[in-house]
Amino acid sequence: MIYNIHHLHCGTMCPACAPLIHQKGIQAHIICHCLLVETDRGLVLIDTGLGLQDYLHPQQRLGSLIHQLGQIELNTGLSAVQQIQQLGLNPKDVQHIFVTHLDFDHAGGISDFPQATVHVLASEFNTTQSLSFKNRIRYKTNQFKQHRFWNFIEHTQTERWFNLEKVTGLPLFQDEILMIPLLGHSAGHAGIAIKQAEGWILFCGDAYFSSLELDASKQLKGLHLFESILAYDNKMRLHNLKQLQSLAQQQPQIELICAHDLQEFIRYRPLS
Repeated sequence: MIYNIHHLHCGTMCPACAPLIHQKGIQAHIICHCLLVETDRGLVLIDTGLGLQDYLHPQQRLGSLIHQLGQIELNTGLSAVQQIQQLGLNPKDVQHIFVTHLDFDHAGGISDFPQATVHVLASEFNTTQSLSFKNRIRYKTNQFKQHRFWNFIEHTQTERWFNLEKVTGLPLFQDEILMIPLLGHSAGHAGIAIKQAEGWILFCGDAYFSSLELDASKQLKGLHLFESILAYDNKMRLHNLKQLQSLAQQQPQIELICAHDLQEFIRYRPLS
């Protein structure tokens, strides 16, 4: 049973790419939006953002390129573990972590919750073991390589979920938390769907970067170029973006949220 959903701001990056992501000026304002779900099986994190060690030792954990170009705000108060404490909750009660994918800005906090089981598509984890140039930039395996508890989920068995598919074999939460494959940005990228009293939240991770993209009529050439550069499979990314656009138009009871849109986050929690 799901009792409450908290919206966490688990990182701020200000790289010099504002025009590419449809923002004004030179420096972008990119946040790491994560969710904390209170359930009858303990606390559940949806993505983790950057972790304590990323803030304390950014160059060692993230590498000099990310450290210099990412312009990360080094504030340990943005870590999920400290925000959970600020909510009056116990980080040790985080029993499960669902990650959309394992990019450094989504998986950095895994090491702050050594007791939690991390749920991830197996294809995503397997890709982190490749040492290609692109993977060395996006995946920082020292963030999670010591973690002991994993649930590697195969997505060969799926069932229909609206116009998308859900992975079968996740009985823990009685179909109140689902993994929805949204491949393209990375090899094993997934959305996480959470049942509400009325309707659903679908946390889309990096399947899109701006809510403007949910309107297929918008011309966002810079943003689509930026996303195509980052994509593992851009054709698959575009296919799933079209599916999300249709979902947004046809199913108003589903709230779509991505990981990096500041305005989306402010809808739920104004920045202090």
